[in-house]
Amino acid sequence: MTRVLCVNLGSRSAKISLIAVSPNSAPGEPAPAILETECGIDALADPATLEPFESAGVDIVAYRVVRIRRLPAADAVAFDAGMRAAIVASQELAPLHTRSVIAAFDALSARLPHARHVAVFDAAFHRSIPDRAAAYGLPYADFVAGWRKAGFHGFSHAFAAARVAVLLGDRTPVRKLVGVHLGGGCSVAAIAGARSIDTSMGFTPQDGLLMATRAGTLDAGMLLAYMREKELSVAAAEELISDASGLLGLGGSADMRDIVMWRERGDERAQLAYDVFVYRTVTAIGAMAAALNGLDAIAFLGGIGEHMPGVRADICAALTHLGTHIDQERNSADTADAVISPAGERVVVVRLHVREDWMMALAAVAS
Repeated sequence: MTRVLCVNLGSRSAKISLIAVSPNSAPGEPAPAILETECGIDALADPATLEPFESAGVDIVAYRVVRIRRLPAADAVAFDAGMRAAIVASQELAPLHTRSVIAAFDALSARLPHARHVAVFDAAFHRSIPDRAAAYGLPYADFVAGWRKAGFHGFSHAFAAARVAVLLGDRTPVRKLVGVHLGGGCSVAAIAGARSIDTSMGFTPQDGLLMATRAGTLDAGMLLAYMREKELSVAAAEELISDASGLLGLGGSADMRDIVMWRERGDERAQLAYDVFVYRTVTAIGAMAAALNGLDAIAFLGGIGEHMPGVRADICAALTHLGTHIDQERNSADTADAVISPAGERVVVVRLHVREDWMMALAAVAS
């Protein structure tokens, strides 16, 4: 039994969990965490935060690394001085996450010097995306040099593929799955036979769906024109599309619960933000279904995807032409990892409690 301390980092907070991995552990059958907590990044340097985890015993510390310019061949590698330098050198690709992971590594490597420290790569699941989906319309030499779609939320979408297979069993084989991760960050992925073949996020996590504070897909020409007219520097534009846009920019709050509440009170701004969020998600799911040449199942994950039945219902209501229907009673029930479509439907819709930490632990132990 190997005990893995999983450090799943956001821009301002960290989810920490201690996972026990046995030789027969399977991706689709997650074990509960021994211990878990959520704290600010600064709290990782506080001995009181880690003391319960240290007392329980830590063999490996696994850090979720969102983006690095050159993804290693392995899904997980030693987090040493060289890897630290490589992550720092790529920080412009995902600056908020990069600052967090470096701060965490510096604190925990000093605190837990006898554990093995491992970087696990969120984008590894999307290595299988074919060139036709990954290439941008830039010069070919740039594509060869690595200017291509990388994808994100890989642990989430990989978990969805594994968990749906277990949840539905052999009687309902799922070969064409769309993972829908809706939370602070949002993405959809086309998953064919447990392999990613396309996803809505691209070279950076700014691309794709409308998110809590991220704008999602923008017309590049419009952004350039906007920067000229507003006289924005690159840093100011990056801050705008990363921290001040999305639900926050359109609707006035980064929290979808606020948006839904204000919308119900007749707030036009919140209504627009909600409508754009749902519309962008619907069209992205449609695009992924096209990439798959069909659809067997949709899996909702993430804070919004798991906990907001109204959002799920509105998204599926716009996709009935693909065969997505919701059972209102199932959709409203507070049950994790559940089928929420009516029995016998051609397209199965599920809601999952995502376990990124479980996928991180498995990757770290296998490294």
